[in-house]
Parts: sequence; C-alpha cells; structure tokens
Amino acid sequence: MSNTNTKVNPASWFRRVLFGPVSELIILTLFFGTFTFALFWLTIKFQLLPTELMRPDLSQEDTGLFDALGGWALGFAGAVVAIRIAGIAKNIQLNDSIREQIRLWEEHVERISDLNSRLTRSISDTKRACAAVLLYAKDLYITEQRAHLINPKPGKDDRIVKPTVTSDPEENLHEKLEKIVRDKLEEKQQDKLEEMLQEKLEEKLEKLVETIEEALKDSVFRSVLQFSVQADNNRRSYSDNKVVKNYTESFFTSAEDREAVKNIVDDDDEFFDVLNVLSGLNQGARNFGIGLVELRAMGLIQHFRMDLMRLTEYQEDSQGDGEALEIADAAWLLLGLLLSRRKRENSSIGQNDGFIIIALLLGSLPTEKTMNDYLNSKFNQVVQTYSGEGSETMKREVNALSKRLYYVKGNELSELVDLITKCSNNLNYLDVLTKSTGVSAAYESKKESGKQSG
Repeated sequence: MSNTNTKVNPASWFRRVLFGPVSELIILTLFFGTFTFALFWLTIKFQLLPTELMRPDLSQEDTGLFDALGGWALGFAGAVVAIRIAGIAKNIQLNDSIREQIRLWEEHVERISDLNSRLTRSISDTKRACAAVLLYAKDLYITEQRAHLINPKPGKDDRIVKPTVTSDPEENLHEKLEKIVRDKLEEKQQDKLEEMLQEKLEEKLEKLVETIEEALKDSVFRSVLQFSVQADNNRRSYSDNKVVKNYTESFFTSAEDREAVKNIVDDDDEFFDVLNVLSGLNQGARNFGIGLVELRAMGLIQHFRMDLMRLTEYQEDSQGDGEALEIADAAWLLLGLLLSRRKRENSSIGQNDGFIIIALLLGSLPTEKTMNDYLNSKFNQVVQTYSGEGSETMKREVNALSKRLYYVKGNELSELVDLITKCSNNLNYLDVLTKSTGVSAAYESKKESGKQSG
C-alpha cells in the first residue's frame, strides 16, 4: 500500500506547532517575561524611577504604596494570563467537541455506506444464482420440448426403452443394459447439478435476507430512511402524499401506482417508506424470505418447476413486440418470488410482490443528498453550541462526509426500470404458480378467517 498520502508537509507541521494553543501560551508567557525584565532593567540603568522612590530614607507609606503598585501589576498580569488560558482551554474543548461530533457523524456515514454496499452486493449475488437456475431450467425446457411442464423428473418419458428389432437376442439385451446404465448416470449427474444449484441459491438467499433484516433493524439506517421519506413527503401536497400507499398491493390494480414505483426506482429524489412494507418482519408476518424456508425443506426444481418453466417460456418473443424477458429479467422475477409472494383472492395463482419490494428497496436507499440533509438536521440541533468559525468547520465537514456515501444511482438501475415497464404492460409476468407452504400462508389464512368471524 502506497504511503504517499501519509507524508507530512514540513510547512504545515511548522504552522500547526507555531499557532497551536500550547505554543501560543508559551510564546505569550516568554514575551511578557522578557518585556517585564527589559522594563525593570531600563528603569534601573537610566534611573527612571522618581527621586522620592530613590531616597535612602523611604517612609513606610512610600514602601507600602510601591508594594501595592507592584502587587497590582502582578495581579493584572496574572489576570491577563488566566483569561488567556481560559480562552485557550475553551477553544481546545470546543475543537475537541467538534472533532468528536464529526467522528460520530463519520461513523453514521460509514455505517449507511456499508449497509448500502452490502445490500446491493447481496442482491446482485442472489440474482446471479437465480440466473444460473434459470439457465438450467431452460435446458430442461428445451429437452422436454414444452411437453412435460409439470413432470417431477424431466426426461423420464424420453427414457422409455423401445424394443429394438434385431435378430440377435444377446445384442438386444446388451443395448438395453447400456441405455439403462447411461440413463442412470445422466440422472445422477442431473441430480448432483440440481443439488449444487440449490445449495448455492440457498446460501445467497440466506445472506440476502440476513442483510435486509440487519439493515432494517439498524437504528441509524432506519433514521435516515425515515428522514428521507419525511423530507420527500414535505415536498408534496397532502393529496399527493404517497406515504399511505402500499405499492405491493396496488401495483397490480393501479396503472398510476405502477408508474410511481418506476419513478421511485428511476429518480434519486423519489423515496418510499420500505419500513412500513416490511413491518411484519419482527412478527414473522408474511414470512419475508419464504423461498429460503422452502429450499431448506423441498427440492428446487420440483417445488418451483411450474414457475421456472413459465419464466423460460416468457424469454421467447413470439409476438415480436420487444416485451420478451431476458435471462437477467427472469432472474429478477425469480428472486422476487423467493422473497415474498401474495395470495390472490379467489385464485390459486399468487402475485410476485417480492419483486416490487426489492425494487422499492433499491430505489429508496439513502443517497448523497439524503445523507447531507440528515447531517444538516443533526447540525442544526447543535449549531448554537459552537462559534461562527466552529459552525463553518462543521458545515464543510458535513458536505465532505456526504460525498463519501456509497449508493446506487437511478441511472444504474435502468435494467430494473425497463423490467418494471414490461411487468406493467404484462402483469402476468408477476403471476406465481408455486403454492406458498410457509408461515405466510398460515398467517394470511388466519387473517382471512378473523375477518370472516368479525
């Protein structure tokens, strides 16, 4: 690691030593002592004292007066030094307080930046694992030629051994045995590959869920999120206030809300209160991360087979309108249904609200402007404590700290914005055929039964 940034500038070091509080006090003390010595030396050398004070027979009143004048001079000098020391001590204390305050804010920025980075990295890693699963599903889809979408074990129908017409019974038996052995090896390799894909997906999904839970339970992260939403709401009129909206529900019924979700992801100044959407994390409601529970109990391909095949079908643009899904788009949707899915009323088909949640989360992460406003609000709470110079120093530090924040800009999410547009035009992309088998299903059923009894 290069140490070019750690080199000390001699000029700055000399300036810091010369104008430091301790150096200033030492210089002033030496100056006062030198000045006093020179004054007395000149007085004696040039006999500047009054003639009355130089008489050999001074009265007691004269010596008392001279003593009083000397005490007054020394007291005045001591008072000046004490006042200066108090001022220097105050400045030192004030500078220490400023440094401590800035250090605290720096920790906040680093914490937010770290969580932003980990969230985006975990989402990207899980999305890549989903893409690998979809590539495997696409291979299955091609092998089965779209004929066996619900087969628990793909390719079994193709493995039926047809009788071979041959004149030699031994040769016929030998071919049958070879085919059986070959099919068994292929099936074993296939099972091993499926197991590896499931383990990798489960690992990445578990890390993602843990990171999201950690971020949303972090006090600093929650404060900044709430501040950004509050600041966003303050810029709106009451009628346009979106804090009451729950896009995970209304996205599927309102074209206006679908456009709002796209704007939140695309615009750095648009935010959504994600904390309200995931408010059930602490109670286990809706079981955020339902796919993780299912992957630990059931096979990946068997349980999610219908949705995997359906997402593979959507990757073909049969109509030529450009609305077909790319493998990256399908990976987003698979990630979404692994995180959360909502039961649709009077239908066995669910809704992929996990995709909406992940989009809102990425679009509402704290930005540089959000962090700057948040730190300025903290600064306004303590600004009266500091001098004008101290306040200016803190303002500069706030601006510098805000620029150190890592966040995902809206233009970096253009792929996700395009997918939201595709889903808005084709809501069937967000259909979920896989039945929910986790706590969320039981919770929803309990909630519905409670409504009926009430």
